[in-house]
Formats: sequence, C-alpha cells, structure tokens
Amino acid sequence: MHAVRELIWDGTAVTAAIHRSGPLGVRLAARLAEAAADPLTDPAIGRLKRCEADDCVMLFLPAHPRRRWCSAGRCGNRMRGPPLLAP
Repeated sequence: MHAVRELIWDGTAVTAAIHRSGPLGVRLAARLAEAAADPLTDPAIGRLKRCEADDCVMLFLPAHPRRRWCSAGRCGNRMRGPPLLAP
C-alpha cells in the first residue's frame, strides 16, 4: 500500500487529504488502524474514565472532572434514581 498526504487550498483554508493506493481491504484496514491510534496519542487520554455504572463497560472523556457516567441517558439517570422494586 502507498499513502500520500496532499494539502488542498479551497480559497479560504488549507485542508489535508490522504490518498491511498492498493487493495480496498488493505486501505480500509490502514484507515481503521489510524482511527484507533488517534485517540491513543491524544494528550487527553490521561483523562479517560470508566463509567461508574456496575453493568457498563463504556469509557469516556469527561467534559467536567466530576462526571461519573458515560451518559445521563444511558447510565446516569438509572444510577441516580431510586432502585426498582420487584413486584
């Protein structure tokens, strides 16, 4: 596989595009590997937290340091609410 980064000027801004050659499967695997590596090399990785809901395996980057759950709708509302009683 061969990849070339190209800078493109649209008249107002410069953007970068990567052009890959080679079999589709190889190009796709390379793009997926890049997408997986991007967050791991971001300085924000040190703020990564695990959701505190007992049955959740999600990881998230909190916008606020006291955030405890991956999302309010998925886990936060359920964990903050009263426990459900069996009939």
